[in-house]
Amino acid sequence: MVIDLLKEIDNVLNHISSFRKILLFSDFDGTLAAIKTDPKSVRLSKKGEAILNKIIENEKIITGIVSGRKISELEAFLGSHISENVNLFGCHGSEIKFEGAEIRIAKEAEKAQKTLAPIIDFILNKYNKVSGIIFEKKENSFAVNYRNLKYSDKEKINEMKNDIIEMLSKYPVKLLNLKKVLEIVPLDVDKSLAIKATMDKYAEMLKSFSHVKICIGDDITDENLFRENIDGINIKITSISNPGTSAGYFLKNISQNYIFLNKISAIT
Repeated sequence: MVIDLLKEIDNVLNHISSFRKILLFSDFDGTLAAIKTDPKSVRLSKKGEAILNKIIENEKIITGIVSGRKISELEAFLGSHISENVNLFGCHGSEIKFEGAEIRIAKEAEKAQKTLAPIIDFILNKYNKVSGIIFEKKENSFAVNYRNLKYSDKEKINEMKNDIIEMLSKYPVKLLNLKKVLEIVPLDVDKSLAIKATMDKYAEMLKSFSHVKICIGDDITDENLFRENIDGINIKITSISNPGTSAGYFLKNISQNYIFLNKISAIT
């Protein structure tokens, strides 16, 4: 059973406060910022920006933003002050940028980069004239956003899915069926890489401090975070009363998540 976090907020905060370090992993779209029809129009609200600034000022918290977006996009949406003081994980964990370091590509993504090219070429050649679809070619994945697709053209998406599924057996990639977005990513890449990379990065420091991991997300890709964090706190952002999730808690929307994050920022 998934528990309404706000109904247990005092107990959860007391538990979190008992640790010396907090490792926070948060999705971006649908978790920190509202999903938009045009993915380029997404913006972090002033309230969200203020809360994140409070979090990064808390030396007890190590923060990671984990997204399907490219790190360069996250940096633009978050602004320089926030993006330079958190760890960023882009393209579902393919891209990694720790605070004060350069972007690097996860080894799991490097070996699959070349295999994306023929798939991307096929999809673009067949579907690039379908109106209402936004194609996004990333360094380590390929996304098809169909939020603006006409209802009369919806069968084109089913046709595209079938085309991609046929190619999955030929290449080391997988298909993510997201909220009106299809994304092709390397087979061994998912958001759990953010936790693994973070634990490696801070391994020596964490030997000396008790710590708890908190993962927050709203879609199916965040389930990989939750499954990797089986001994921590996992929170699903969802309006569904009985969501199928590996998370132990839920919050109904971004506003409730802001309430939780604001309380986390004040933990000493």
